[in-house]
Amino acid sequence: MADKGRLIRFVLVGIATAVIHYLLLYLGVEAFGLDATSASSVGFVVAVMFNYFMHYSWTFAEPAPHGRTAMRYLTMIGCGFLINAGLMHLGSVTLSLNYLVCQAVAMAAVLTWNFVVANVWVFRV
Repeated sequence: MADKGRLIRFVLVGIATAVIHYLLLYLGVEAFGLDATSASSVGFVVAVMFNYFMHYSWTFAEPAPHGRTAMRYLTMIGCGFLINAGLMHLGSVTLSLNYLVCQAVAMAAVLTWNFVVANVWVFRV
């Protein structure tokens, strides 16, 4: 079980990550004319790079080996990427919902996935 400080740090990093992701999504769609799934995917990749280094160095800050942790993180993020892209496609293409609403749903699903997996597997020594 995560301690309260870890949960607070996780949420703060998550908020910053979400801001980066949403900004890149919005710019991708509105400024560069990308479809919502592609723009969200680009934003996802950039945001998770920030996310990893913040979680490794601040949120979890345990002496887990960087190489092992990075590989586990990439596995977790790969699954999160598929969850995000799948929900974005389902919502924005199949259901014709607003892409920003779809991203909120996808982000909540990925956030839940990431918190559980990061705590029980990725950043464990």
